[in-house]
Parts: sequence; structure tokens; C-alpha cells
Amino acid sequence: MITFALDTATPVPALALVGDDGAIAGMWLGQVPGGGRRVLEAAHHLFGASGVAPSDLGQIVVGIGPGGFTGLRIGIATAMGLGQALGIPVHGASTLEALALGAAGLARPGEVTAAVIDAKRREVFAAAYAIDGDALREVLAPAAWDPATLAEALAHIGPVVMVGDGTALVPPASSLRVAGGDAPHRVDASLLVMRVRVSGPLPVQPSYLRLPDAEENRLRRIADEATT
Repeated sequence: MITFALDTATPVPALALVGDDGAIAGMWLGQVPGGGRRVLEAAHHLFGASGVAPSDLGQIVVGIGPGGFTGLRIGIATAMGLGQALGIPVHGASTLEALALGAAGLARPGEVTAAVIDAKRREVFAAAYAIDGDALREVLAPAAWDPATLAEALAHIGPVVMVGDGTALVPPASSLRVAGGDAPHRVDASLLVMRVRVSGPLPVQPSYLRLPDAEENRLRRIADEATT
């Protein structure tokens, strides 16, 4: 069975086609404004370059975040629309888990892997995992963190290797290191499929971990009006 996987939770959207024996093809979209809106166009090129037709797909797996509100909505809407058009199931998978799993080979003995995504508003989305092969054990639950508070929490865990576009926001500490290279800091969409195969699918519902900006602004206006 061939699976189309996509993740638009980060500024670098990721796409992949995965067969029973592993990844067939994959690509990342450039880190430019509105990159998530180019997902369908990119998918068209991916299908053409790999020789896979949409009718060949057996399922779709989409990253459910956490991540940016607009990006997540675009990715999930794309996956659900394509799944409905093709009459195939759509499954969810954690963006943070896939990001951590992509750095599994970079962790030193005894190190925990922390996946860190820039959440804007001077916060990061992060979680930490102990990785054994394809298996992940959650050490620090996914949450929206103040970077300094996250650094303190990770310091209590022990040696940690960090991956993701939010690592630059985390204050340095002796027990923390950032993985080298660019690849570990991007989501590999094919690993979303691995998470579904190993641990089962998640509901296709966006994991925001905090209120969207529009809702925060609405509540702020209500509070301001109540005090005037």
C-alpha cells in the first residue's frame, strides 16, 4: 500500500510517498511565507516525479502538530479533502514525535531527544523522548513552553540532544546540545507513517496546545471592555 504523508506544522512543509518497503520519494518546501498554501502544487510535482498517481494511494497520514494555526489548518484540510475525493482513510500523527524520531541516530548513549518547534510569541512547542529503535517513550509531555523554563525542565532530565527550528530560542546549558546539520531540524514526513504503523493513528484534529492568536485577541478585547 502506498501512503501520502504531509506535515505543514512548521515553516518548512514536508511531503512524502511511502510504500510497504519504505519511502518512495519526499520533498520539503522552502521556508517562505505562505509555503503551506503550496502543498497541493508540490504534491502534484511529487506524484509526477515518482510515477505514483493519486489513485494508487491507499491512505493519507497528516501531521497534527503542534504548530502554527494556519499551517496546521491548511495541511489537515488538504489531507481530508484529498482523502474524501479518493475515498481513502486519513490518519493523524504527532509532528513532535516524527521530528524526534528523525534524529534518533544522533543521540549519544544516555541522551534523551527533545523536539522543539518555534511557536512564536516568544514560546516554543516541545516534548522529549527516549528513543529505542522505532519506539518512543515520552519523557516530557508536549506543551507550549517559555524557552528558559523548558531549558530548566530539560536540565532535570539529564543529557539532552535538541532538534527543530525552535532550538535557537532555548538558553544554553551544560546538559543540552543542539544536533548538527540541517536535516534533523526538519520534519521527515515519511516518519509520520512510521509512527502510525508502530503506535497506531491519532485523530485528525489539530494539536494547538494553546489558543490561536485570533482567540487570544478576542479574549483580550473582552477583558479590556469589561474594565472600561
